[in-house]
Amino acid sequence: MADRVDVAIIGGGPAGQAAALALADLGVAATVIDEQLRPGGQILRQPPKAFRVANWMDGGLYADLRHQLARFEALDGVDWRGGRSVLGIARNGEEGFTVSLSSATGVDTIEARRVLVAAGCQDLAVPLPGWTLPGVYAAGGVQAFLKSQRLIPGERLLFAGTHPLQMVIAAQVVEAGGRVEAVLFAQPQRSMVKTVAGAPFTAAAHLGNLLAAAGAMRTLRRHGVPVHYGVPIEHIRGERSVEAVEAGGRRWACDAVGLCFGFVPQSALPRMIGARVRPAGPAGGWAALHDRWMRSTVPGLFVAGETTGVAGAPAAMAAGEVAGAGIALDMGLLDEAGADRLASAARSRREELLRFAALLDRIADPRPYFPAMDAETLVCRCEDVPLGRIAPLLDGRSANAIKLSTRCGMGACQGRNCEPTLLRLIGNANEPGFAARFPARPVTIADLAAPPLRCD
Repeated sequence: MADRVDVAIIGGGPAGQAAALALADLGVAATVIDEQLRPGGQILRQPPKAFRVANWMDGGLYADLRHQLARFEALDGVDWRGGRSVLGIARNGEEGFTVSLSSATGVDTIEARRVLVAAGCQDLAVPLPGWTLPGVYAAGGVQAFLKSQRLIPGERLLFAGTHPLQMVIAAQVVEAGGRVEAVLFAQPQRSMVKTVAGAPFTAAAHLGNLLAAAGAMRTLRRHGVPVHYGVPIEHIRGERSVEAVEAGGRRWACDAVGLCFGFVPQSALPRMIGARVRPAGPAGGWAALHDRWMRSTVPGLFVAGETTGVAGAPAAMAAGEVAGAGIALDMGLLDEAGADRLASAARSRREELLRFAALLDRIADPRPYFPAMDAETLVCRCEDVPLGRIAPLLDGRSANAIKLSTRCGMGACQGRNCEPTLLRLIGNANEPGFAARFPARPVTIADLAAPPLRCD
C-alpha cells in the first residue's frame, strides 16, 4: 500500500526547504524527497554525518542558506526521505498524484494530494573534441567534490567556459589546497564589463554578488592563477586521461578540466506529466511555466526554484516561500488575502533577483562560444552517438525522430545531457525536444518488476 500524504515536495534544496518551512508554520508536515541522504541541495551539498569539515560552506554568500537549512533540519514534523530518486509522477484519479521512488531498497510509491517539484538544475553539458576523457568534469561536479567531502579531483585543474561561477569554484579549489593552472573565459572581458555597465541599477542592487566575484579574482591572483578572457576552449588532449587543453591557439598542461558554460533546469518531471514549459534561456533547457502562486499548468502540481528557470539559490528560496503560501491557499488554510500577506515580501524579493539572473544570463551567454565539434565528437555519451551520425539527419527531422534513428537521448540520463546540444544542432525554435518518459532516473528492471510468484 502506497503512503498517502497531503503534500510531497521533490527536492531538499533552498526552494523545497523554504516551502516546507512555510507550510510547517501553518501546521502542515510535508514529505520532502531528495536524492541526497541529507538536505541542502547542490548549493549546500552536505558531507556524510560521520564526516566533519572545518568551516564548511563558510562565508557571507552562504549565510542565509545555512540559516534556512538549520531551521529546516530542526523541524519536528517534516517527513524527510533522503537517498531516493523520483522516477516519475502520474495522475491518480481526479485529485492527487502517484510519485514513484527508487532507493537502495527498491521502488515504492507515495500518493500525494499536491506535489511541489523543486528539483534544481544541472550543468549544461558541452561537447567538444576530447570531452569524454577521464578527468573532464562539469564545474559543478568539481564543486560537489569540494563541498561534500573536501576532495579535489585532480592535481592540476583548468577551468574553461563563459559563466563567472567558474572563477568562484577555482578560488575554492586553491583555498582548499589545490592547484589551478588557469581560468579561461571564452568571451572578451570588455563584453562582460559592457553588459554590467548596461544595467547599472540591477548591478548596484546586487553589489554583493559582484564583490564575491571580485573576491574570487583576488584569491586567484594571490595564488598566482591566471584568468584569461577571449580564449575559447577548442580541444582536450590525452591518451587515457586528460593531459592538456588547447584554447586560443595555446596549450595548457593539466590533468583535470572543469567546463562551465551555464546551467539548465531539471524539468523532466513536470514535462512528464504534461505541464507546459518554455525555453529556459541562453544555455538551453526547459523551464516549467507557473502562475503567481507557483502553480504549474497541471492542477495540484506546483513548481519552484531552478525548475522554473535558473536564477540562483536566493531566488529559489523566495519561490519556495511563495509556493508554500500557494499550497496553503489551495488547501484552504489561508484565504487569498492571507496568502498574499504571507507571500508578498518573497514575491518582491524574487522579482528583483530574477532581474539580476537575467543580467547574469547576458554576461555568461554561451551561444557565440560553443566549441566546434568534429564528426567523431560524441553528442550523446550514454549511447556513444557521434556528431557524424546525427549530421546527415539534420534535414528538418524532429528531436524524437533523430532519437529513434540514432539512439541519441535513449541512455541512462534520458537525454538530460544531450538534448540541449541536439536542439542547437536542429536550430528550430519551435522544436519541442524529446518526449519526457518514465523513468526519469536510471532504475533496474528487477526493481520495477512485480515480486515473483511463489509456487510452494
